[in-house]
Amino acid sequence: MKKIAIIGSGSWGVALAIHLAKMGHTVKIWSFEKEEADLINNEKRCKFLPNVIIPENIVCKTNYEEVIKDADIILQVTPSKFTRNIVREYKKYIDVEKQPIIVCSKGIEKETSLTLDEVILEEIPNARIGALSRT
Repeated sequence: MKKIAIIGSGSWGVALAIHLAKMGHTVKIWSFEKEEADLINNEKRCKFLPNVIIPENIVCKTNYEEVIKDADIILQVTPSKFTRNIVREYKKYIDVEKQPIIVCSKGIEKETSLTLDEVILEEIPNARIGALSRT
């Protein structure tokens, strides 16, 4: 089983985490808000998915290094308008040779009209990037 880092604790990030945890993977979620991380860790709930119980093999942290360290794969699941700044904050913790980044968010960067994979590649030029698709 894989160790998966999910950057983003909204409904989509938590839904992906639940699915992956149910498949047996170990999942760490990064959240911007300590209160949100505490809700996920202590009550096993998500404010965006009120009727869902979060599996025990999911933990949420507000520290990028703790979430990314030892991860086999990183899922980028933050809103497009925050992607560049968040990637700038966590890029120093990534091993680009061993940790691919999968873009799971939709949208483009408003200021540049770049797709999110292009934004990440501008910030981490050697990153291995993938993206969810509908096929």
